[in-house]
Amino acid sequence: MNAIKFLYNHILPKLFELQDSSTWIPIVKDVIKAKKRAIEYLELQQGDTVLVTSIGAGFELDFILQKIGSTGSVVGVDFSEGMLKRAQNKIDKNGWLNVTLLQKDLREYNPIKELNYKVDAVLSNFGYLDESLLYSLINVLKPGGRVAISGAQPLTGTRRLLYPITFVPEMIFGLTWKFLHKMPKHIEIIKTECTEVAINENTFGRYFVTVAGSKKLA
Repeated sequence: MNAIKFLYNHILPKLFELQDSSTWIPIVKDVIKAKKRAIEYLELQQGDTVLVTSIGAGFELDFILQKIGSTGSVVGVDFSEGMLKRAQNKIDKNGWLNVTLLQKDLREYNPIKELNYKVDAVLSNFGYLDESLLYSLINVLKPGGRVAISGAQPLTGTRRLLYPITFVPEMIFGLTWKFLHKMPKHIEIIKTECTEVAINENTFGRYFVTVAGSKKLA
């Protein structure tokens, strides 16, 4: 088992488990704060169907299900067996019957083919996000549906000189130098394919960014 799989299957699930009863874990706490901001941009309503990529341990579910209720539904995708096991434990503990988990590498995932319906909202992040997947995530939305993507911003100044020392927390979530510097192009795709585009660079101390928009009406 390589280092990344070991991290996701054995280390990170434990961190998220600890986070359920604590707020002191910096890495997890910061990621949760960024994701909560992204969820706000989705403007979720009762009964909405939501696709969450890189759902991990499922910490987003609390915030999403509060908004969509028992009449809504969530499909969560992640490559890590360990993280999904943690998410499933959370689902079982809360008795959520409207959440479906799928173990799949995002680089091989096509929501247009995997789902036989359109969704109201998509929540994702910039880690492992390539152009084809981004287009697919937007196209699986209903007309007017919303997408929100969060992640760390490309580094500048001193932070860039010190990379990767200052960036280890985000590297483990797939945000490598290569992926970071694809972000401007991804943002341009969202601007082209969506309306009401919002870019919040203050998601977490000008370090994380959330980009959100509504799919254009047919």
